Amino acid sequence: MAEIEMNNGREVRSSTGSIGRMFQAASGLFLIFFLGVHLYVAHIDFGHPIQFFTSVIENMHNPWWLAFFIVFVWVISYHAVNGLGGIIKDLTMSEKGKSYVNMGMLALYIVTVIYGTILAILVARIPLP
Repeated sequence: MAEIEMNNGREVRSSTGSIGRMFQAASGLFLIFFLGVHLYVAHIDFGHPIQFFTSVIENMHNPWWLAFFIVFVWVISYHAVNGLGGIIKDLTMSEKGKSYVNMGMLALYIVTVIYGTILAILVARIPLP
């Protein structure tokens, strides 16, 4: 269902509305959680770059860490692409232009998650030192 918003004194129908903003906020909260995990694992727990590289390889062999990283890639990609698309669509443009932005953002999202998922799986296949 479309939501009516005001833009420069005229009504504009938003296709995402409250649900899109809710997903954007939820993905932002997940990113804060992931940042905390990253800071702990990368900078507090290990500290030395060689140990960090070895620990990343070891963690990626754990299916839970691999799944966590893949979910992170999908969520951060959604958050970034949705935010960028929202900023671009805030500019004054036609509905046709907005549909091109939507298609472009969807293509960018698909390419990003495919690349990130393949990269994670390949890193998980590196032999343990």
